[in-house]
Amino acid sequence: MIYQNRDDYLFVKITNDNNYQAHMHRQVEIFYVLDGAIEMTISGQKKLLEKGMVSIAFPNVVHETCTPGHSSAVMIIFNHIFLPDFSAEFSTRHPQEPFVAGLPDAGAFASLVEGLLDNAQKNTDIRISKGYLYAITGMILSHITLLKQDRLYDAVGPCQEISNYLNQHFSEEISLSQLAGALGYSKYHISHIFKDKFGCSYSDYLRRLRAEYAMGLLTHSELSVTEICFASGFSSLRSFYRAFHEIYGASPGSMAR
Repeated sequence: MIYQNRDDYLFVKITNDNNYQAHMHRQVEIFYVLDGAIEMTISGQKKLLEKGMVSIAFPNVVHETCTPGHSSAVMIIFNHIFLPDFSAEFSTRHPQEPFVAGLPDAGAFASLVEGLLDNAQKNTDIRISKGYLYAITGMILSHITLLKQDRLYDAVGPCQEISNYLNQHFSEEISLSQLAGALGYSKYHISHIFKDKFGCSYSDYLRRLRAEYAMGLLTHSELSVTEICFASGFSSLRSFYRAFHEIYGASPGSMAR
């Protein structure tokens, strides 16, 4: 199982004959099949998706793809912070079944996906893409049943628990020991998980979460840089500027609206 550290706030493309081994990431991932068929496995549930069918992998859920013959699909990957109205669902719920076989308003859904793809490729106003994505996500979630997310105990459970917990508490002051205590693990075990599964230290992971959230506020809010700094969980402007530059190669001020 691979844990991906993605930098993309929104990523949209057409993918052909997609095959990708089991992996997880903090982002939401949607597949919409245009042609052919693709076998999708999400949280142990497997389904062969054909033309017009949709899958949605929530944050920090193991999923993989396999194309038995030919497939063409639109792949949409986005940080749930990008759609704050749905953030609670993505953080505390999970689909009973993460597949949608037949949307009753299939034509409208296809038009929305086409509009999102076109705007993303042309790199036009991100707010237009956000509008399309809100509509697409809303249509998908209205056709699936969401269940309360219980504690997970499978092989990758600790990774999911850690990610889910930090997605909800990253803006707070939380040490490695406090995180371990909240989840019922030793801090040495948590530290090992970060090194072995996440490929980074706890502090690096937390810093990236905060920087990603800050990027969203910088580009989609009217808050000042100072307000964004502390709303994102940074303890000082100095640490905020340093972390932001390390991750994005630019100063927060240069990204502000």
